[in-house]
Amino acid sequence: MRVWLALAGILLMGLGLRVLVLPVHGHGGDVLVIARWAENLADHGPWNFYQHDNAIYPALLPFLWLVGLAFDGEGLTLAVKGLSIPFDLLMGGVLFWVVRSRTDDARGLLAAGVYLLNPAAIIAGPLWGQVDAAGTLFYLAALVTLAGGRLAAAGGLSVLAGLAKPQFGLVSLPVAVVAVQRALRSRRPGPLLAAGAGAVVVAVAVGLFAGLSPVRWVDLLTGAANFQPESSLNAFNVWALVLGFEVPDAPYVGIGAALLAAGLIGSLLPLRRGHDLPTVLAVGLLLAFAFYFLPTRAHERYLFPALAVAAPFAAVNRSALAAYLALSLGFALSLLRALVLTTRFTMGTELDALLASQAMVWLIGAVLIGSALTLVRLILTGAGRSLAGDPSVSAAPG
Repeated sequence: MRVWLALAGILLMGLGLRVLVLPVHGHGGDVLVIARWAENLADHGPWNFYQHDNAIYPALLPFLWLVGLAFDGEGLTLAVKGLSIPFDLLMGGVLFWVVRSRTDDARGLLAAGVYLLNPAAIIAGPLWGQVDAAGTLFYLAALVTLAGGRLAAAGGLSVLAGLAKPQFGLVSLPVAVVAVQRALRSRRPGPLLAAGAGAVVVAVAVGLFAGLSPVRWVDLLTGAANFQPESSLNAFNVWALVLGFEVPDAPYVGIGAALLAAGLIGSLLPLRRGHDLPTVLAVGLLLAFAFYFLPTRAHERYLFPALAVAAPFAAVNRSALAAYLALSLGFALSLLRALVLTTRFTMGTELDALLASQAMVWLIGAVLIGSALTLVRLILTGAGRSLAGDPSVSAAPG
């Protein structure tokens, strides 16, 4: 009973903090766009949506349709800003279940707590007004089901993640690799067919719901990718420190693309040694890091999936917990800086100036890159071994 009361307390604290920041002016532009999608869904229905509007997050449209039908005016604005909250709470529950089932109650609660009470998750969601938590929930669920051998579910969830936010579709890479490996090992196409069937079913279901064809989807993605041909868009990656923010990236985009390709391939290499949960989660974390730190055209919130995928490692290893907390703090500061510089959001004249200073740019960059590298080293050297669920391995944090 105590563990369930503790989990309820963490969920309520996470909910309370999120509700507290809802009235704060976040990214007004993003909120207006998402609110417009909700209104057009309510006015024209999901099947006619793409005749009147564009959205590269089609998996979110069912939720936005309900929001658009239920709210308008200021209520719609608050509902859009709060749309990430149920996904956050579900994420906390999933993290608790995943870690508790392989270790113990305390570590399960810690995994839920470090995510639900994470300042970066709160800022990126209900304060900012974006719904990265939805795609991240599908991303995490795809990895967990993949580790459990449920390839059809993993294939479907990976597509759902990509349709909730395109960059989260990277989770389809480990799903495809594992399906191929198992097909080659068994000399049967069953694993490939299962993963493919799950992916196709979800893609068709979302496409039919929203009246979105594959050709239109690719066209929307291409437009989004070419919309801002500049170096780091408030992401604290290597390009932000070398070139600065929002610098035309034509001379460097090829180098960034090559680095990203190498990073994605390298991220998949741990799958050679197995498909247990810590290995699959490690791959998911490496993919998130690669997409944030290596290409030129990275946005400030591309790091969001790392908050959820790294939480199980933080719950079972003290060193990983320290690195996770540093990563979360650096990410939170980077998001606040982006809000201060691009919106009407303010923390006061002196704090705004401090966040915008070059010294803070280097500090945030050093914290994010250093903590990410530390997490990679710890995880690749066995920091999450207790997550494999092997009773012969101690769950004591190292």
